[in-house]
Amino acid sequence: MIFIDDTAYKEFKELLDDANVDSYNVRIAIDRVGCSGPIFGVFIDEANDNDEVEVINEITFISEKSIVEEYGGFIIVSSEENNGRGVGMKPVVSPSSGCGGCSGGCH
Repeated sequence: MIFIDDTAYKEFKELLDDANVDSYNVRIAIDRVGCSGPIFGVFIDEANDNDEVEVINEITFISEKSIVEEYGGFIIVSSEENNGRGVGMKPVVSPSSGCGGCSGGCH
């Protein structure tokens, strides 16, 4: 479900540590959907029966089974892999773009 290399893992964990989280149980969910596709958010949460769970080192990644099935899981990239814009995340299966109708550019 989660694809992450050592560099991205260290950066992601550092973000959690800097935020002083009380748990390393990280839910990946759809925050919102724009014309360029879904924007995924992460927050601290507990797993339930509708979730896929994957533990990597100290971090437990949680996401609804339906989201994992639709997007094939998630790739977490380091700041370097994300063109210097910080740690990033993208789905394994990219949705088709809905930007055909956007005016003024897609965001």
